[in-house]
Amino acid sequence: MKTIEQKVMTNVAVIYIGRKFVSRTALRLYALAVSAVGIVTFVSVSNVTTNFTNVAQNGIESTVAFLIAAILGTTIVVQIALLLGAAAVFSLIVDAVRSISSSSDSRQLAA
Repeated sequence: MKTIEQKVMTNVAVIYIGRKFVSRTALRLYALAVSAVGIVTFVSVSNVTTNFTNVAQNGIESTVAFLIAAILGTTIVVQIALLLGAAAVFSLIVDAVRSISSSSDSRQLAA
């Protein structure tokens, strides 16, 4: 039979791990993964990559036109997946920048 301390520590560990699985960063990573799976499922990535490399040789204007046409020419599911993925990437970048800036601020205070 476990002692009360072991039971309490087990519960604390379960709660800690559960909170890590539903943290903001984890949820953003889940959103990014769902977005990637949705895009790969509904889009022929190899064809898009081939077409993009051909168009990219013609300059920035044709590349922008291709990207706009590729996004607007897809189904609503793919557009939502792209929006979800872009929002997840943006929020992860913002968090990373904040983390880096706060760590540099704390180093300046320590010096």
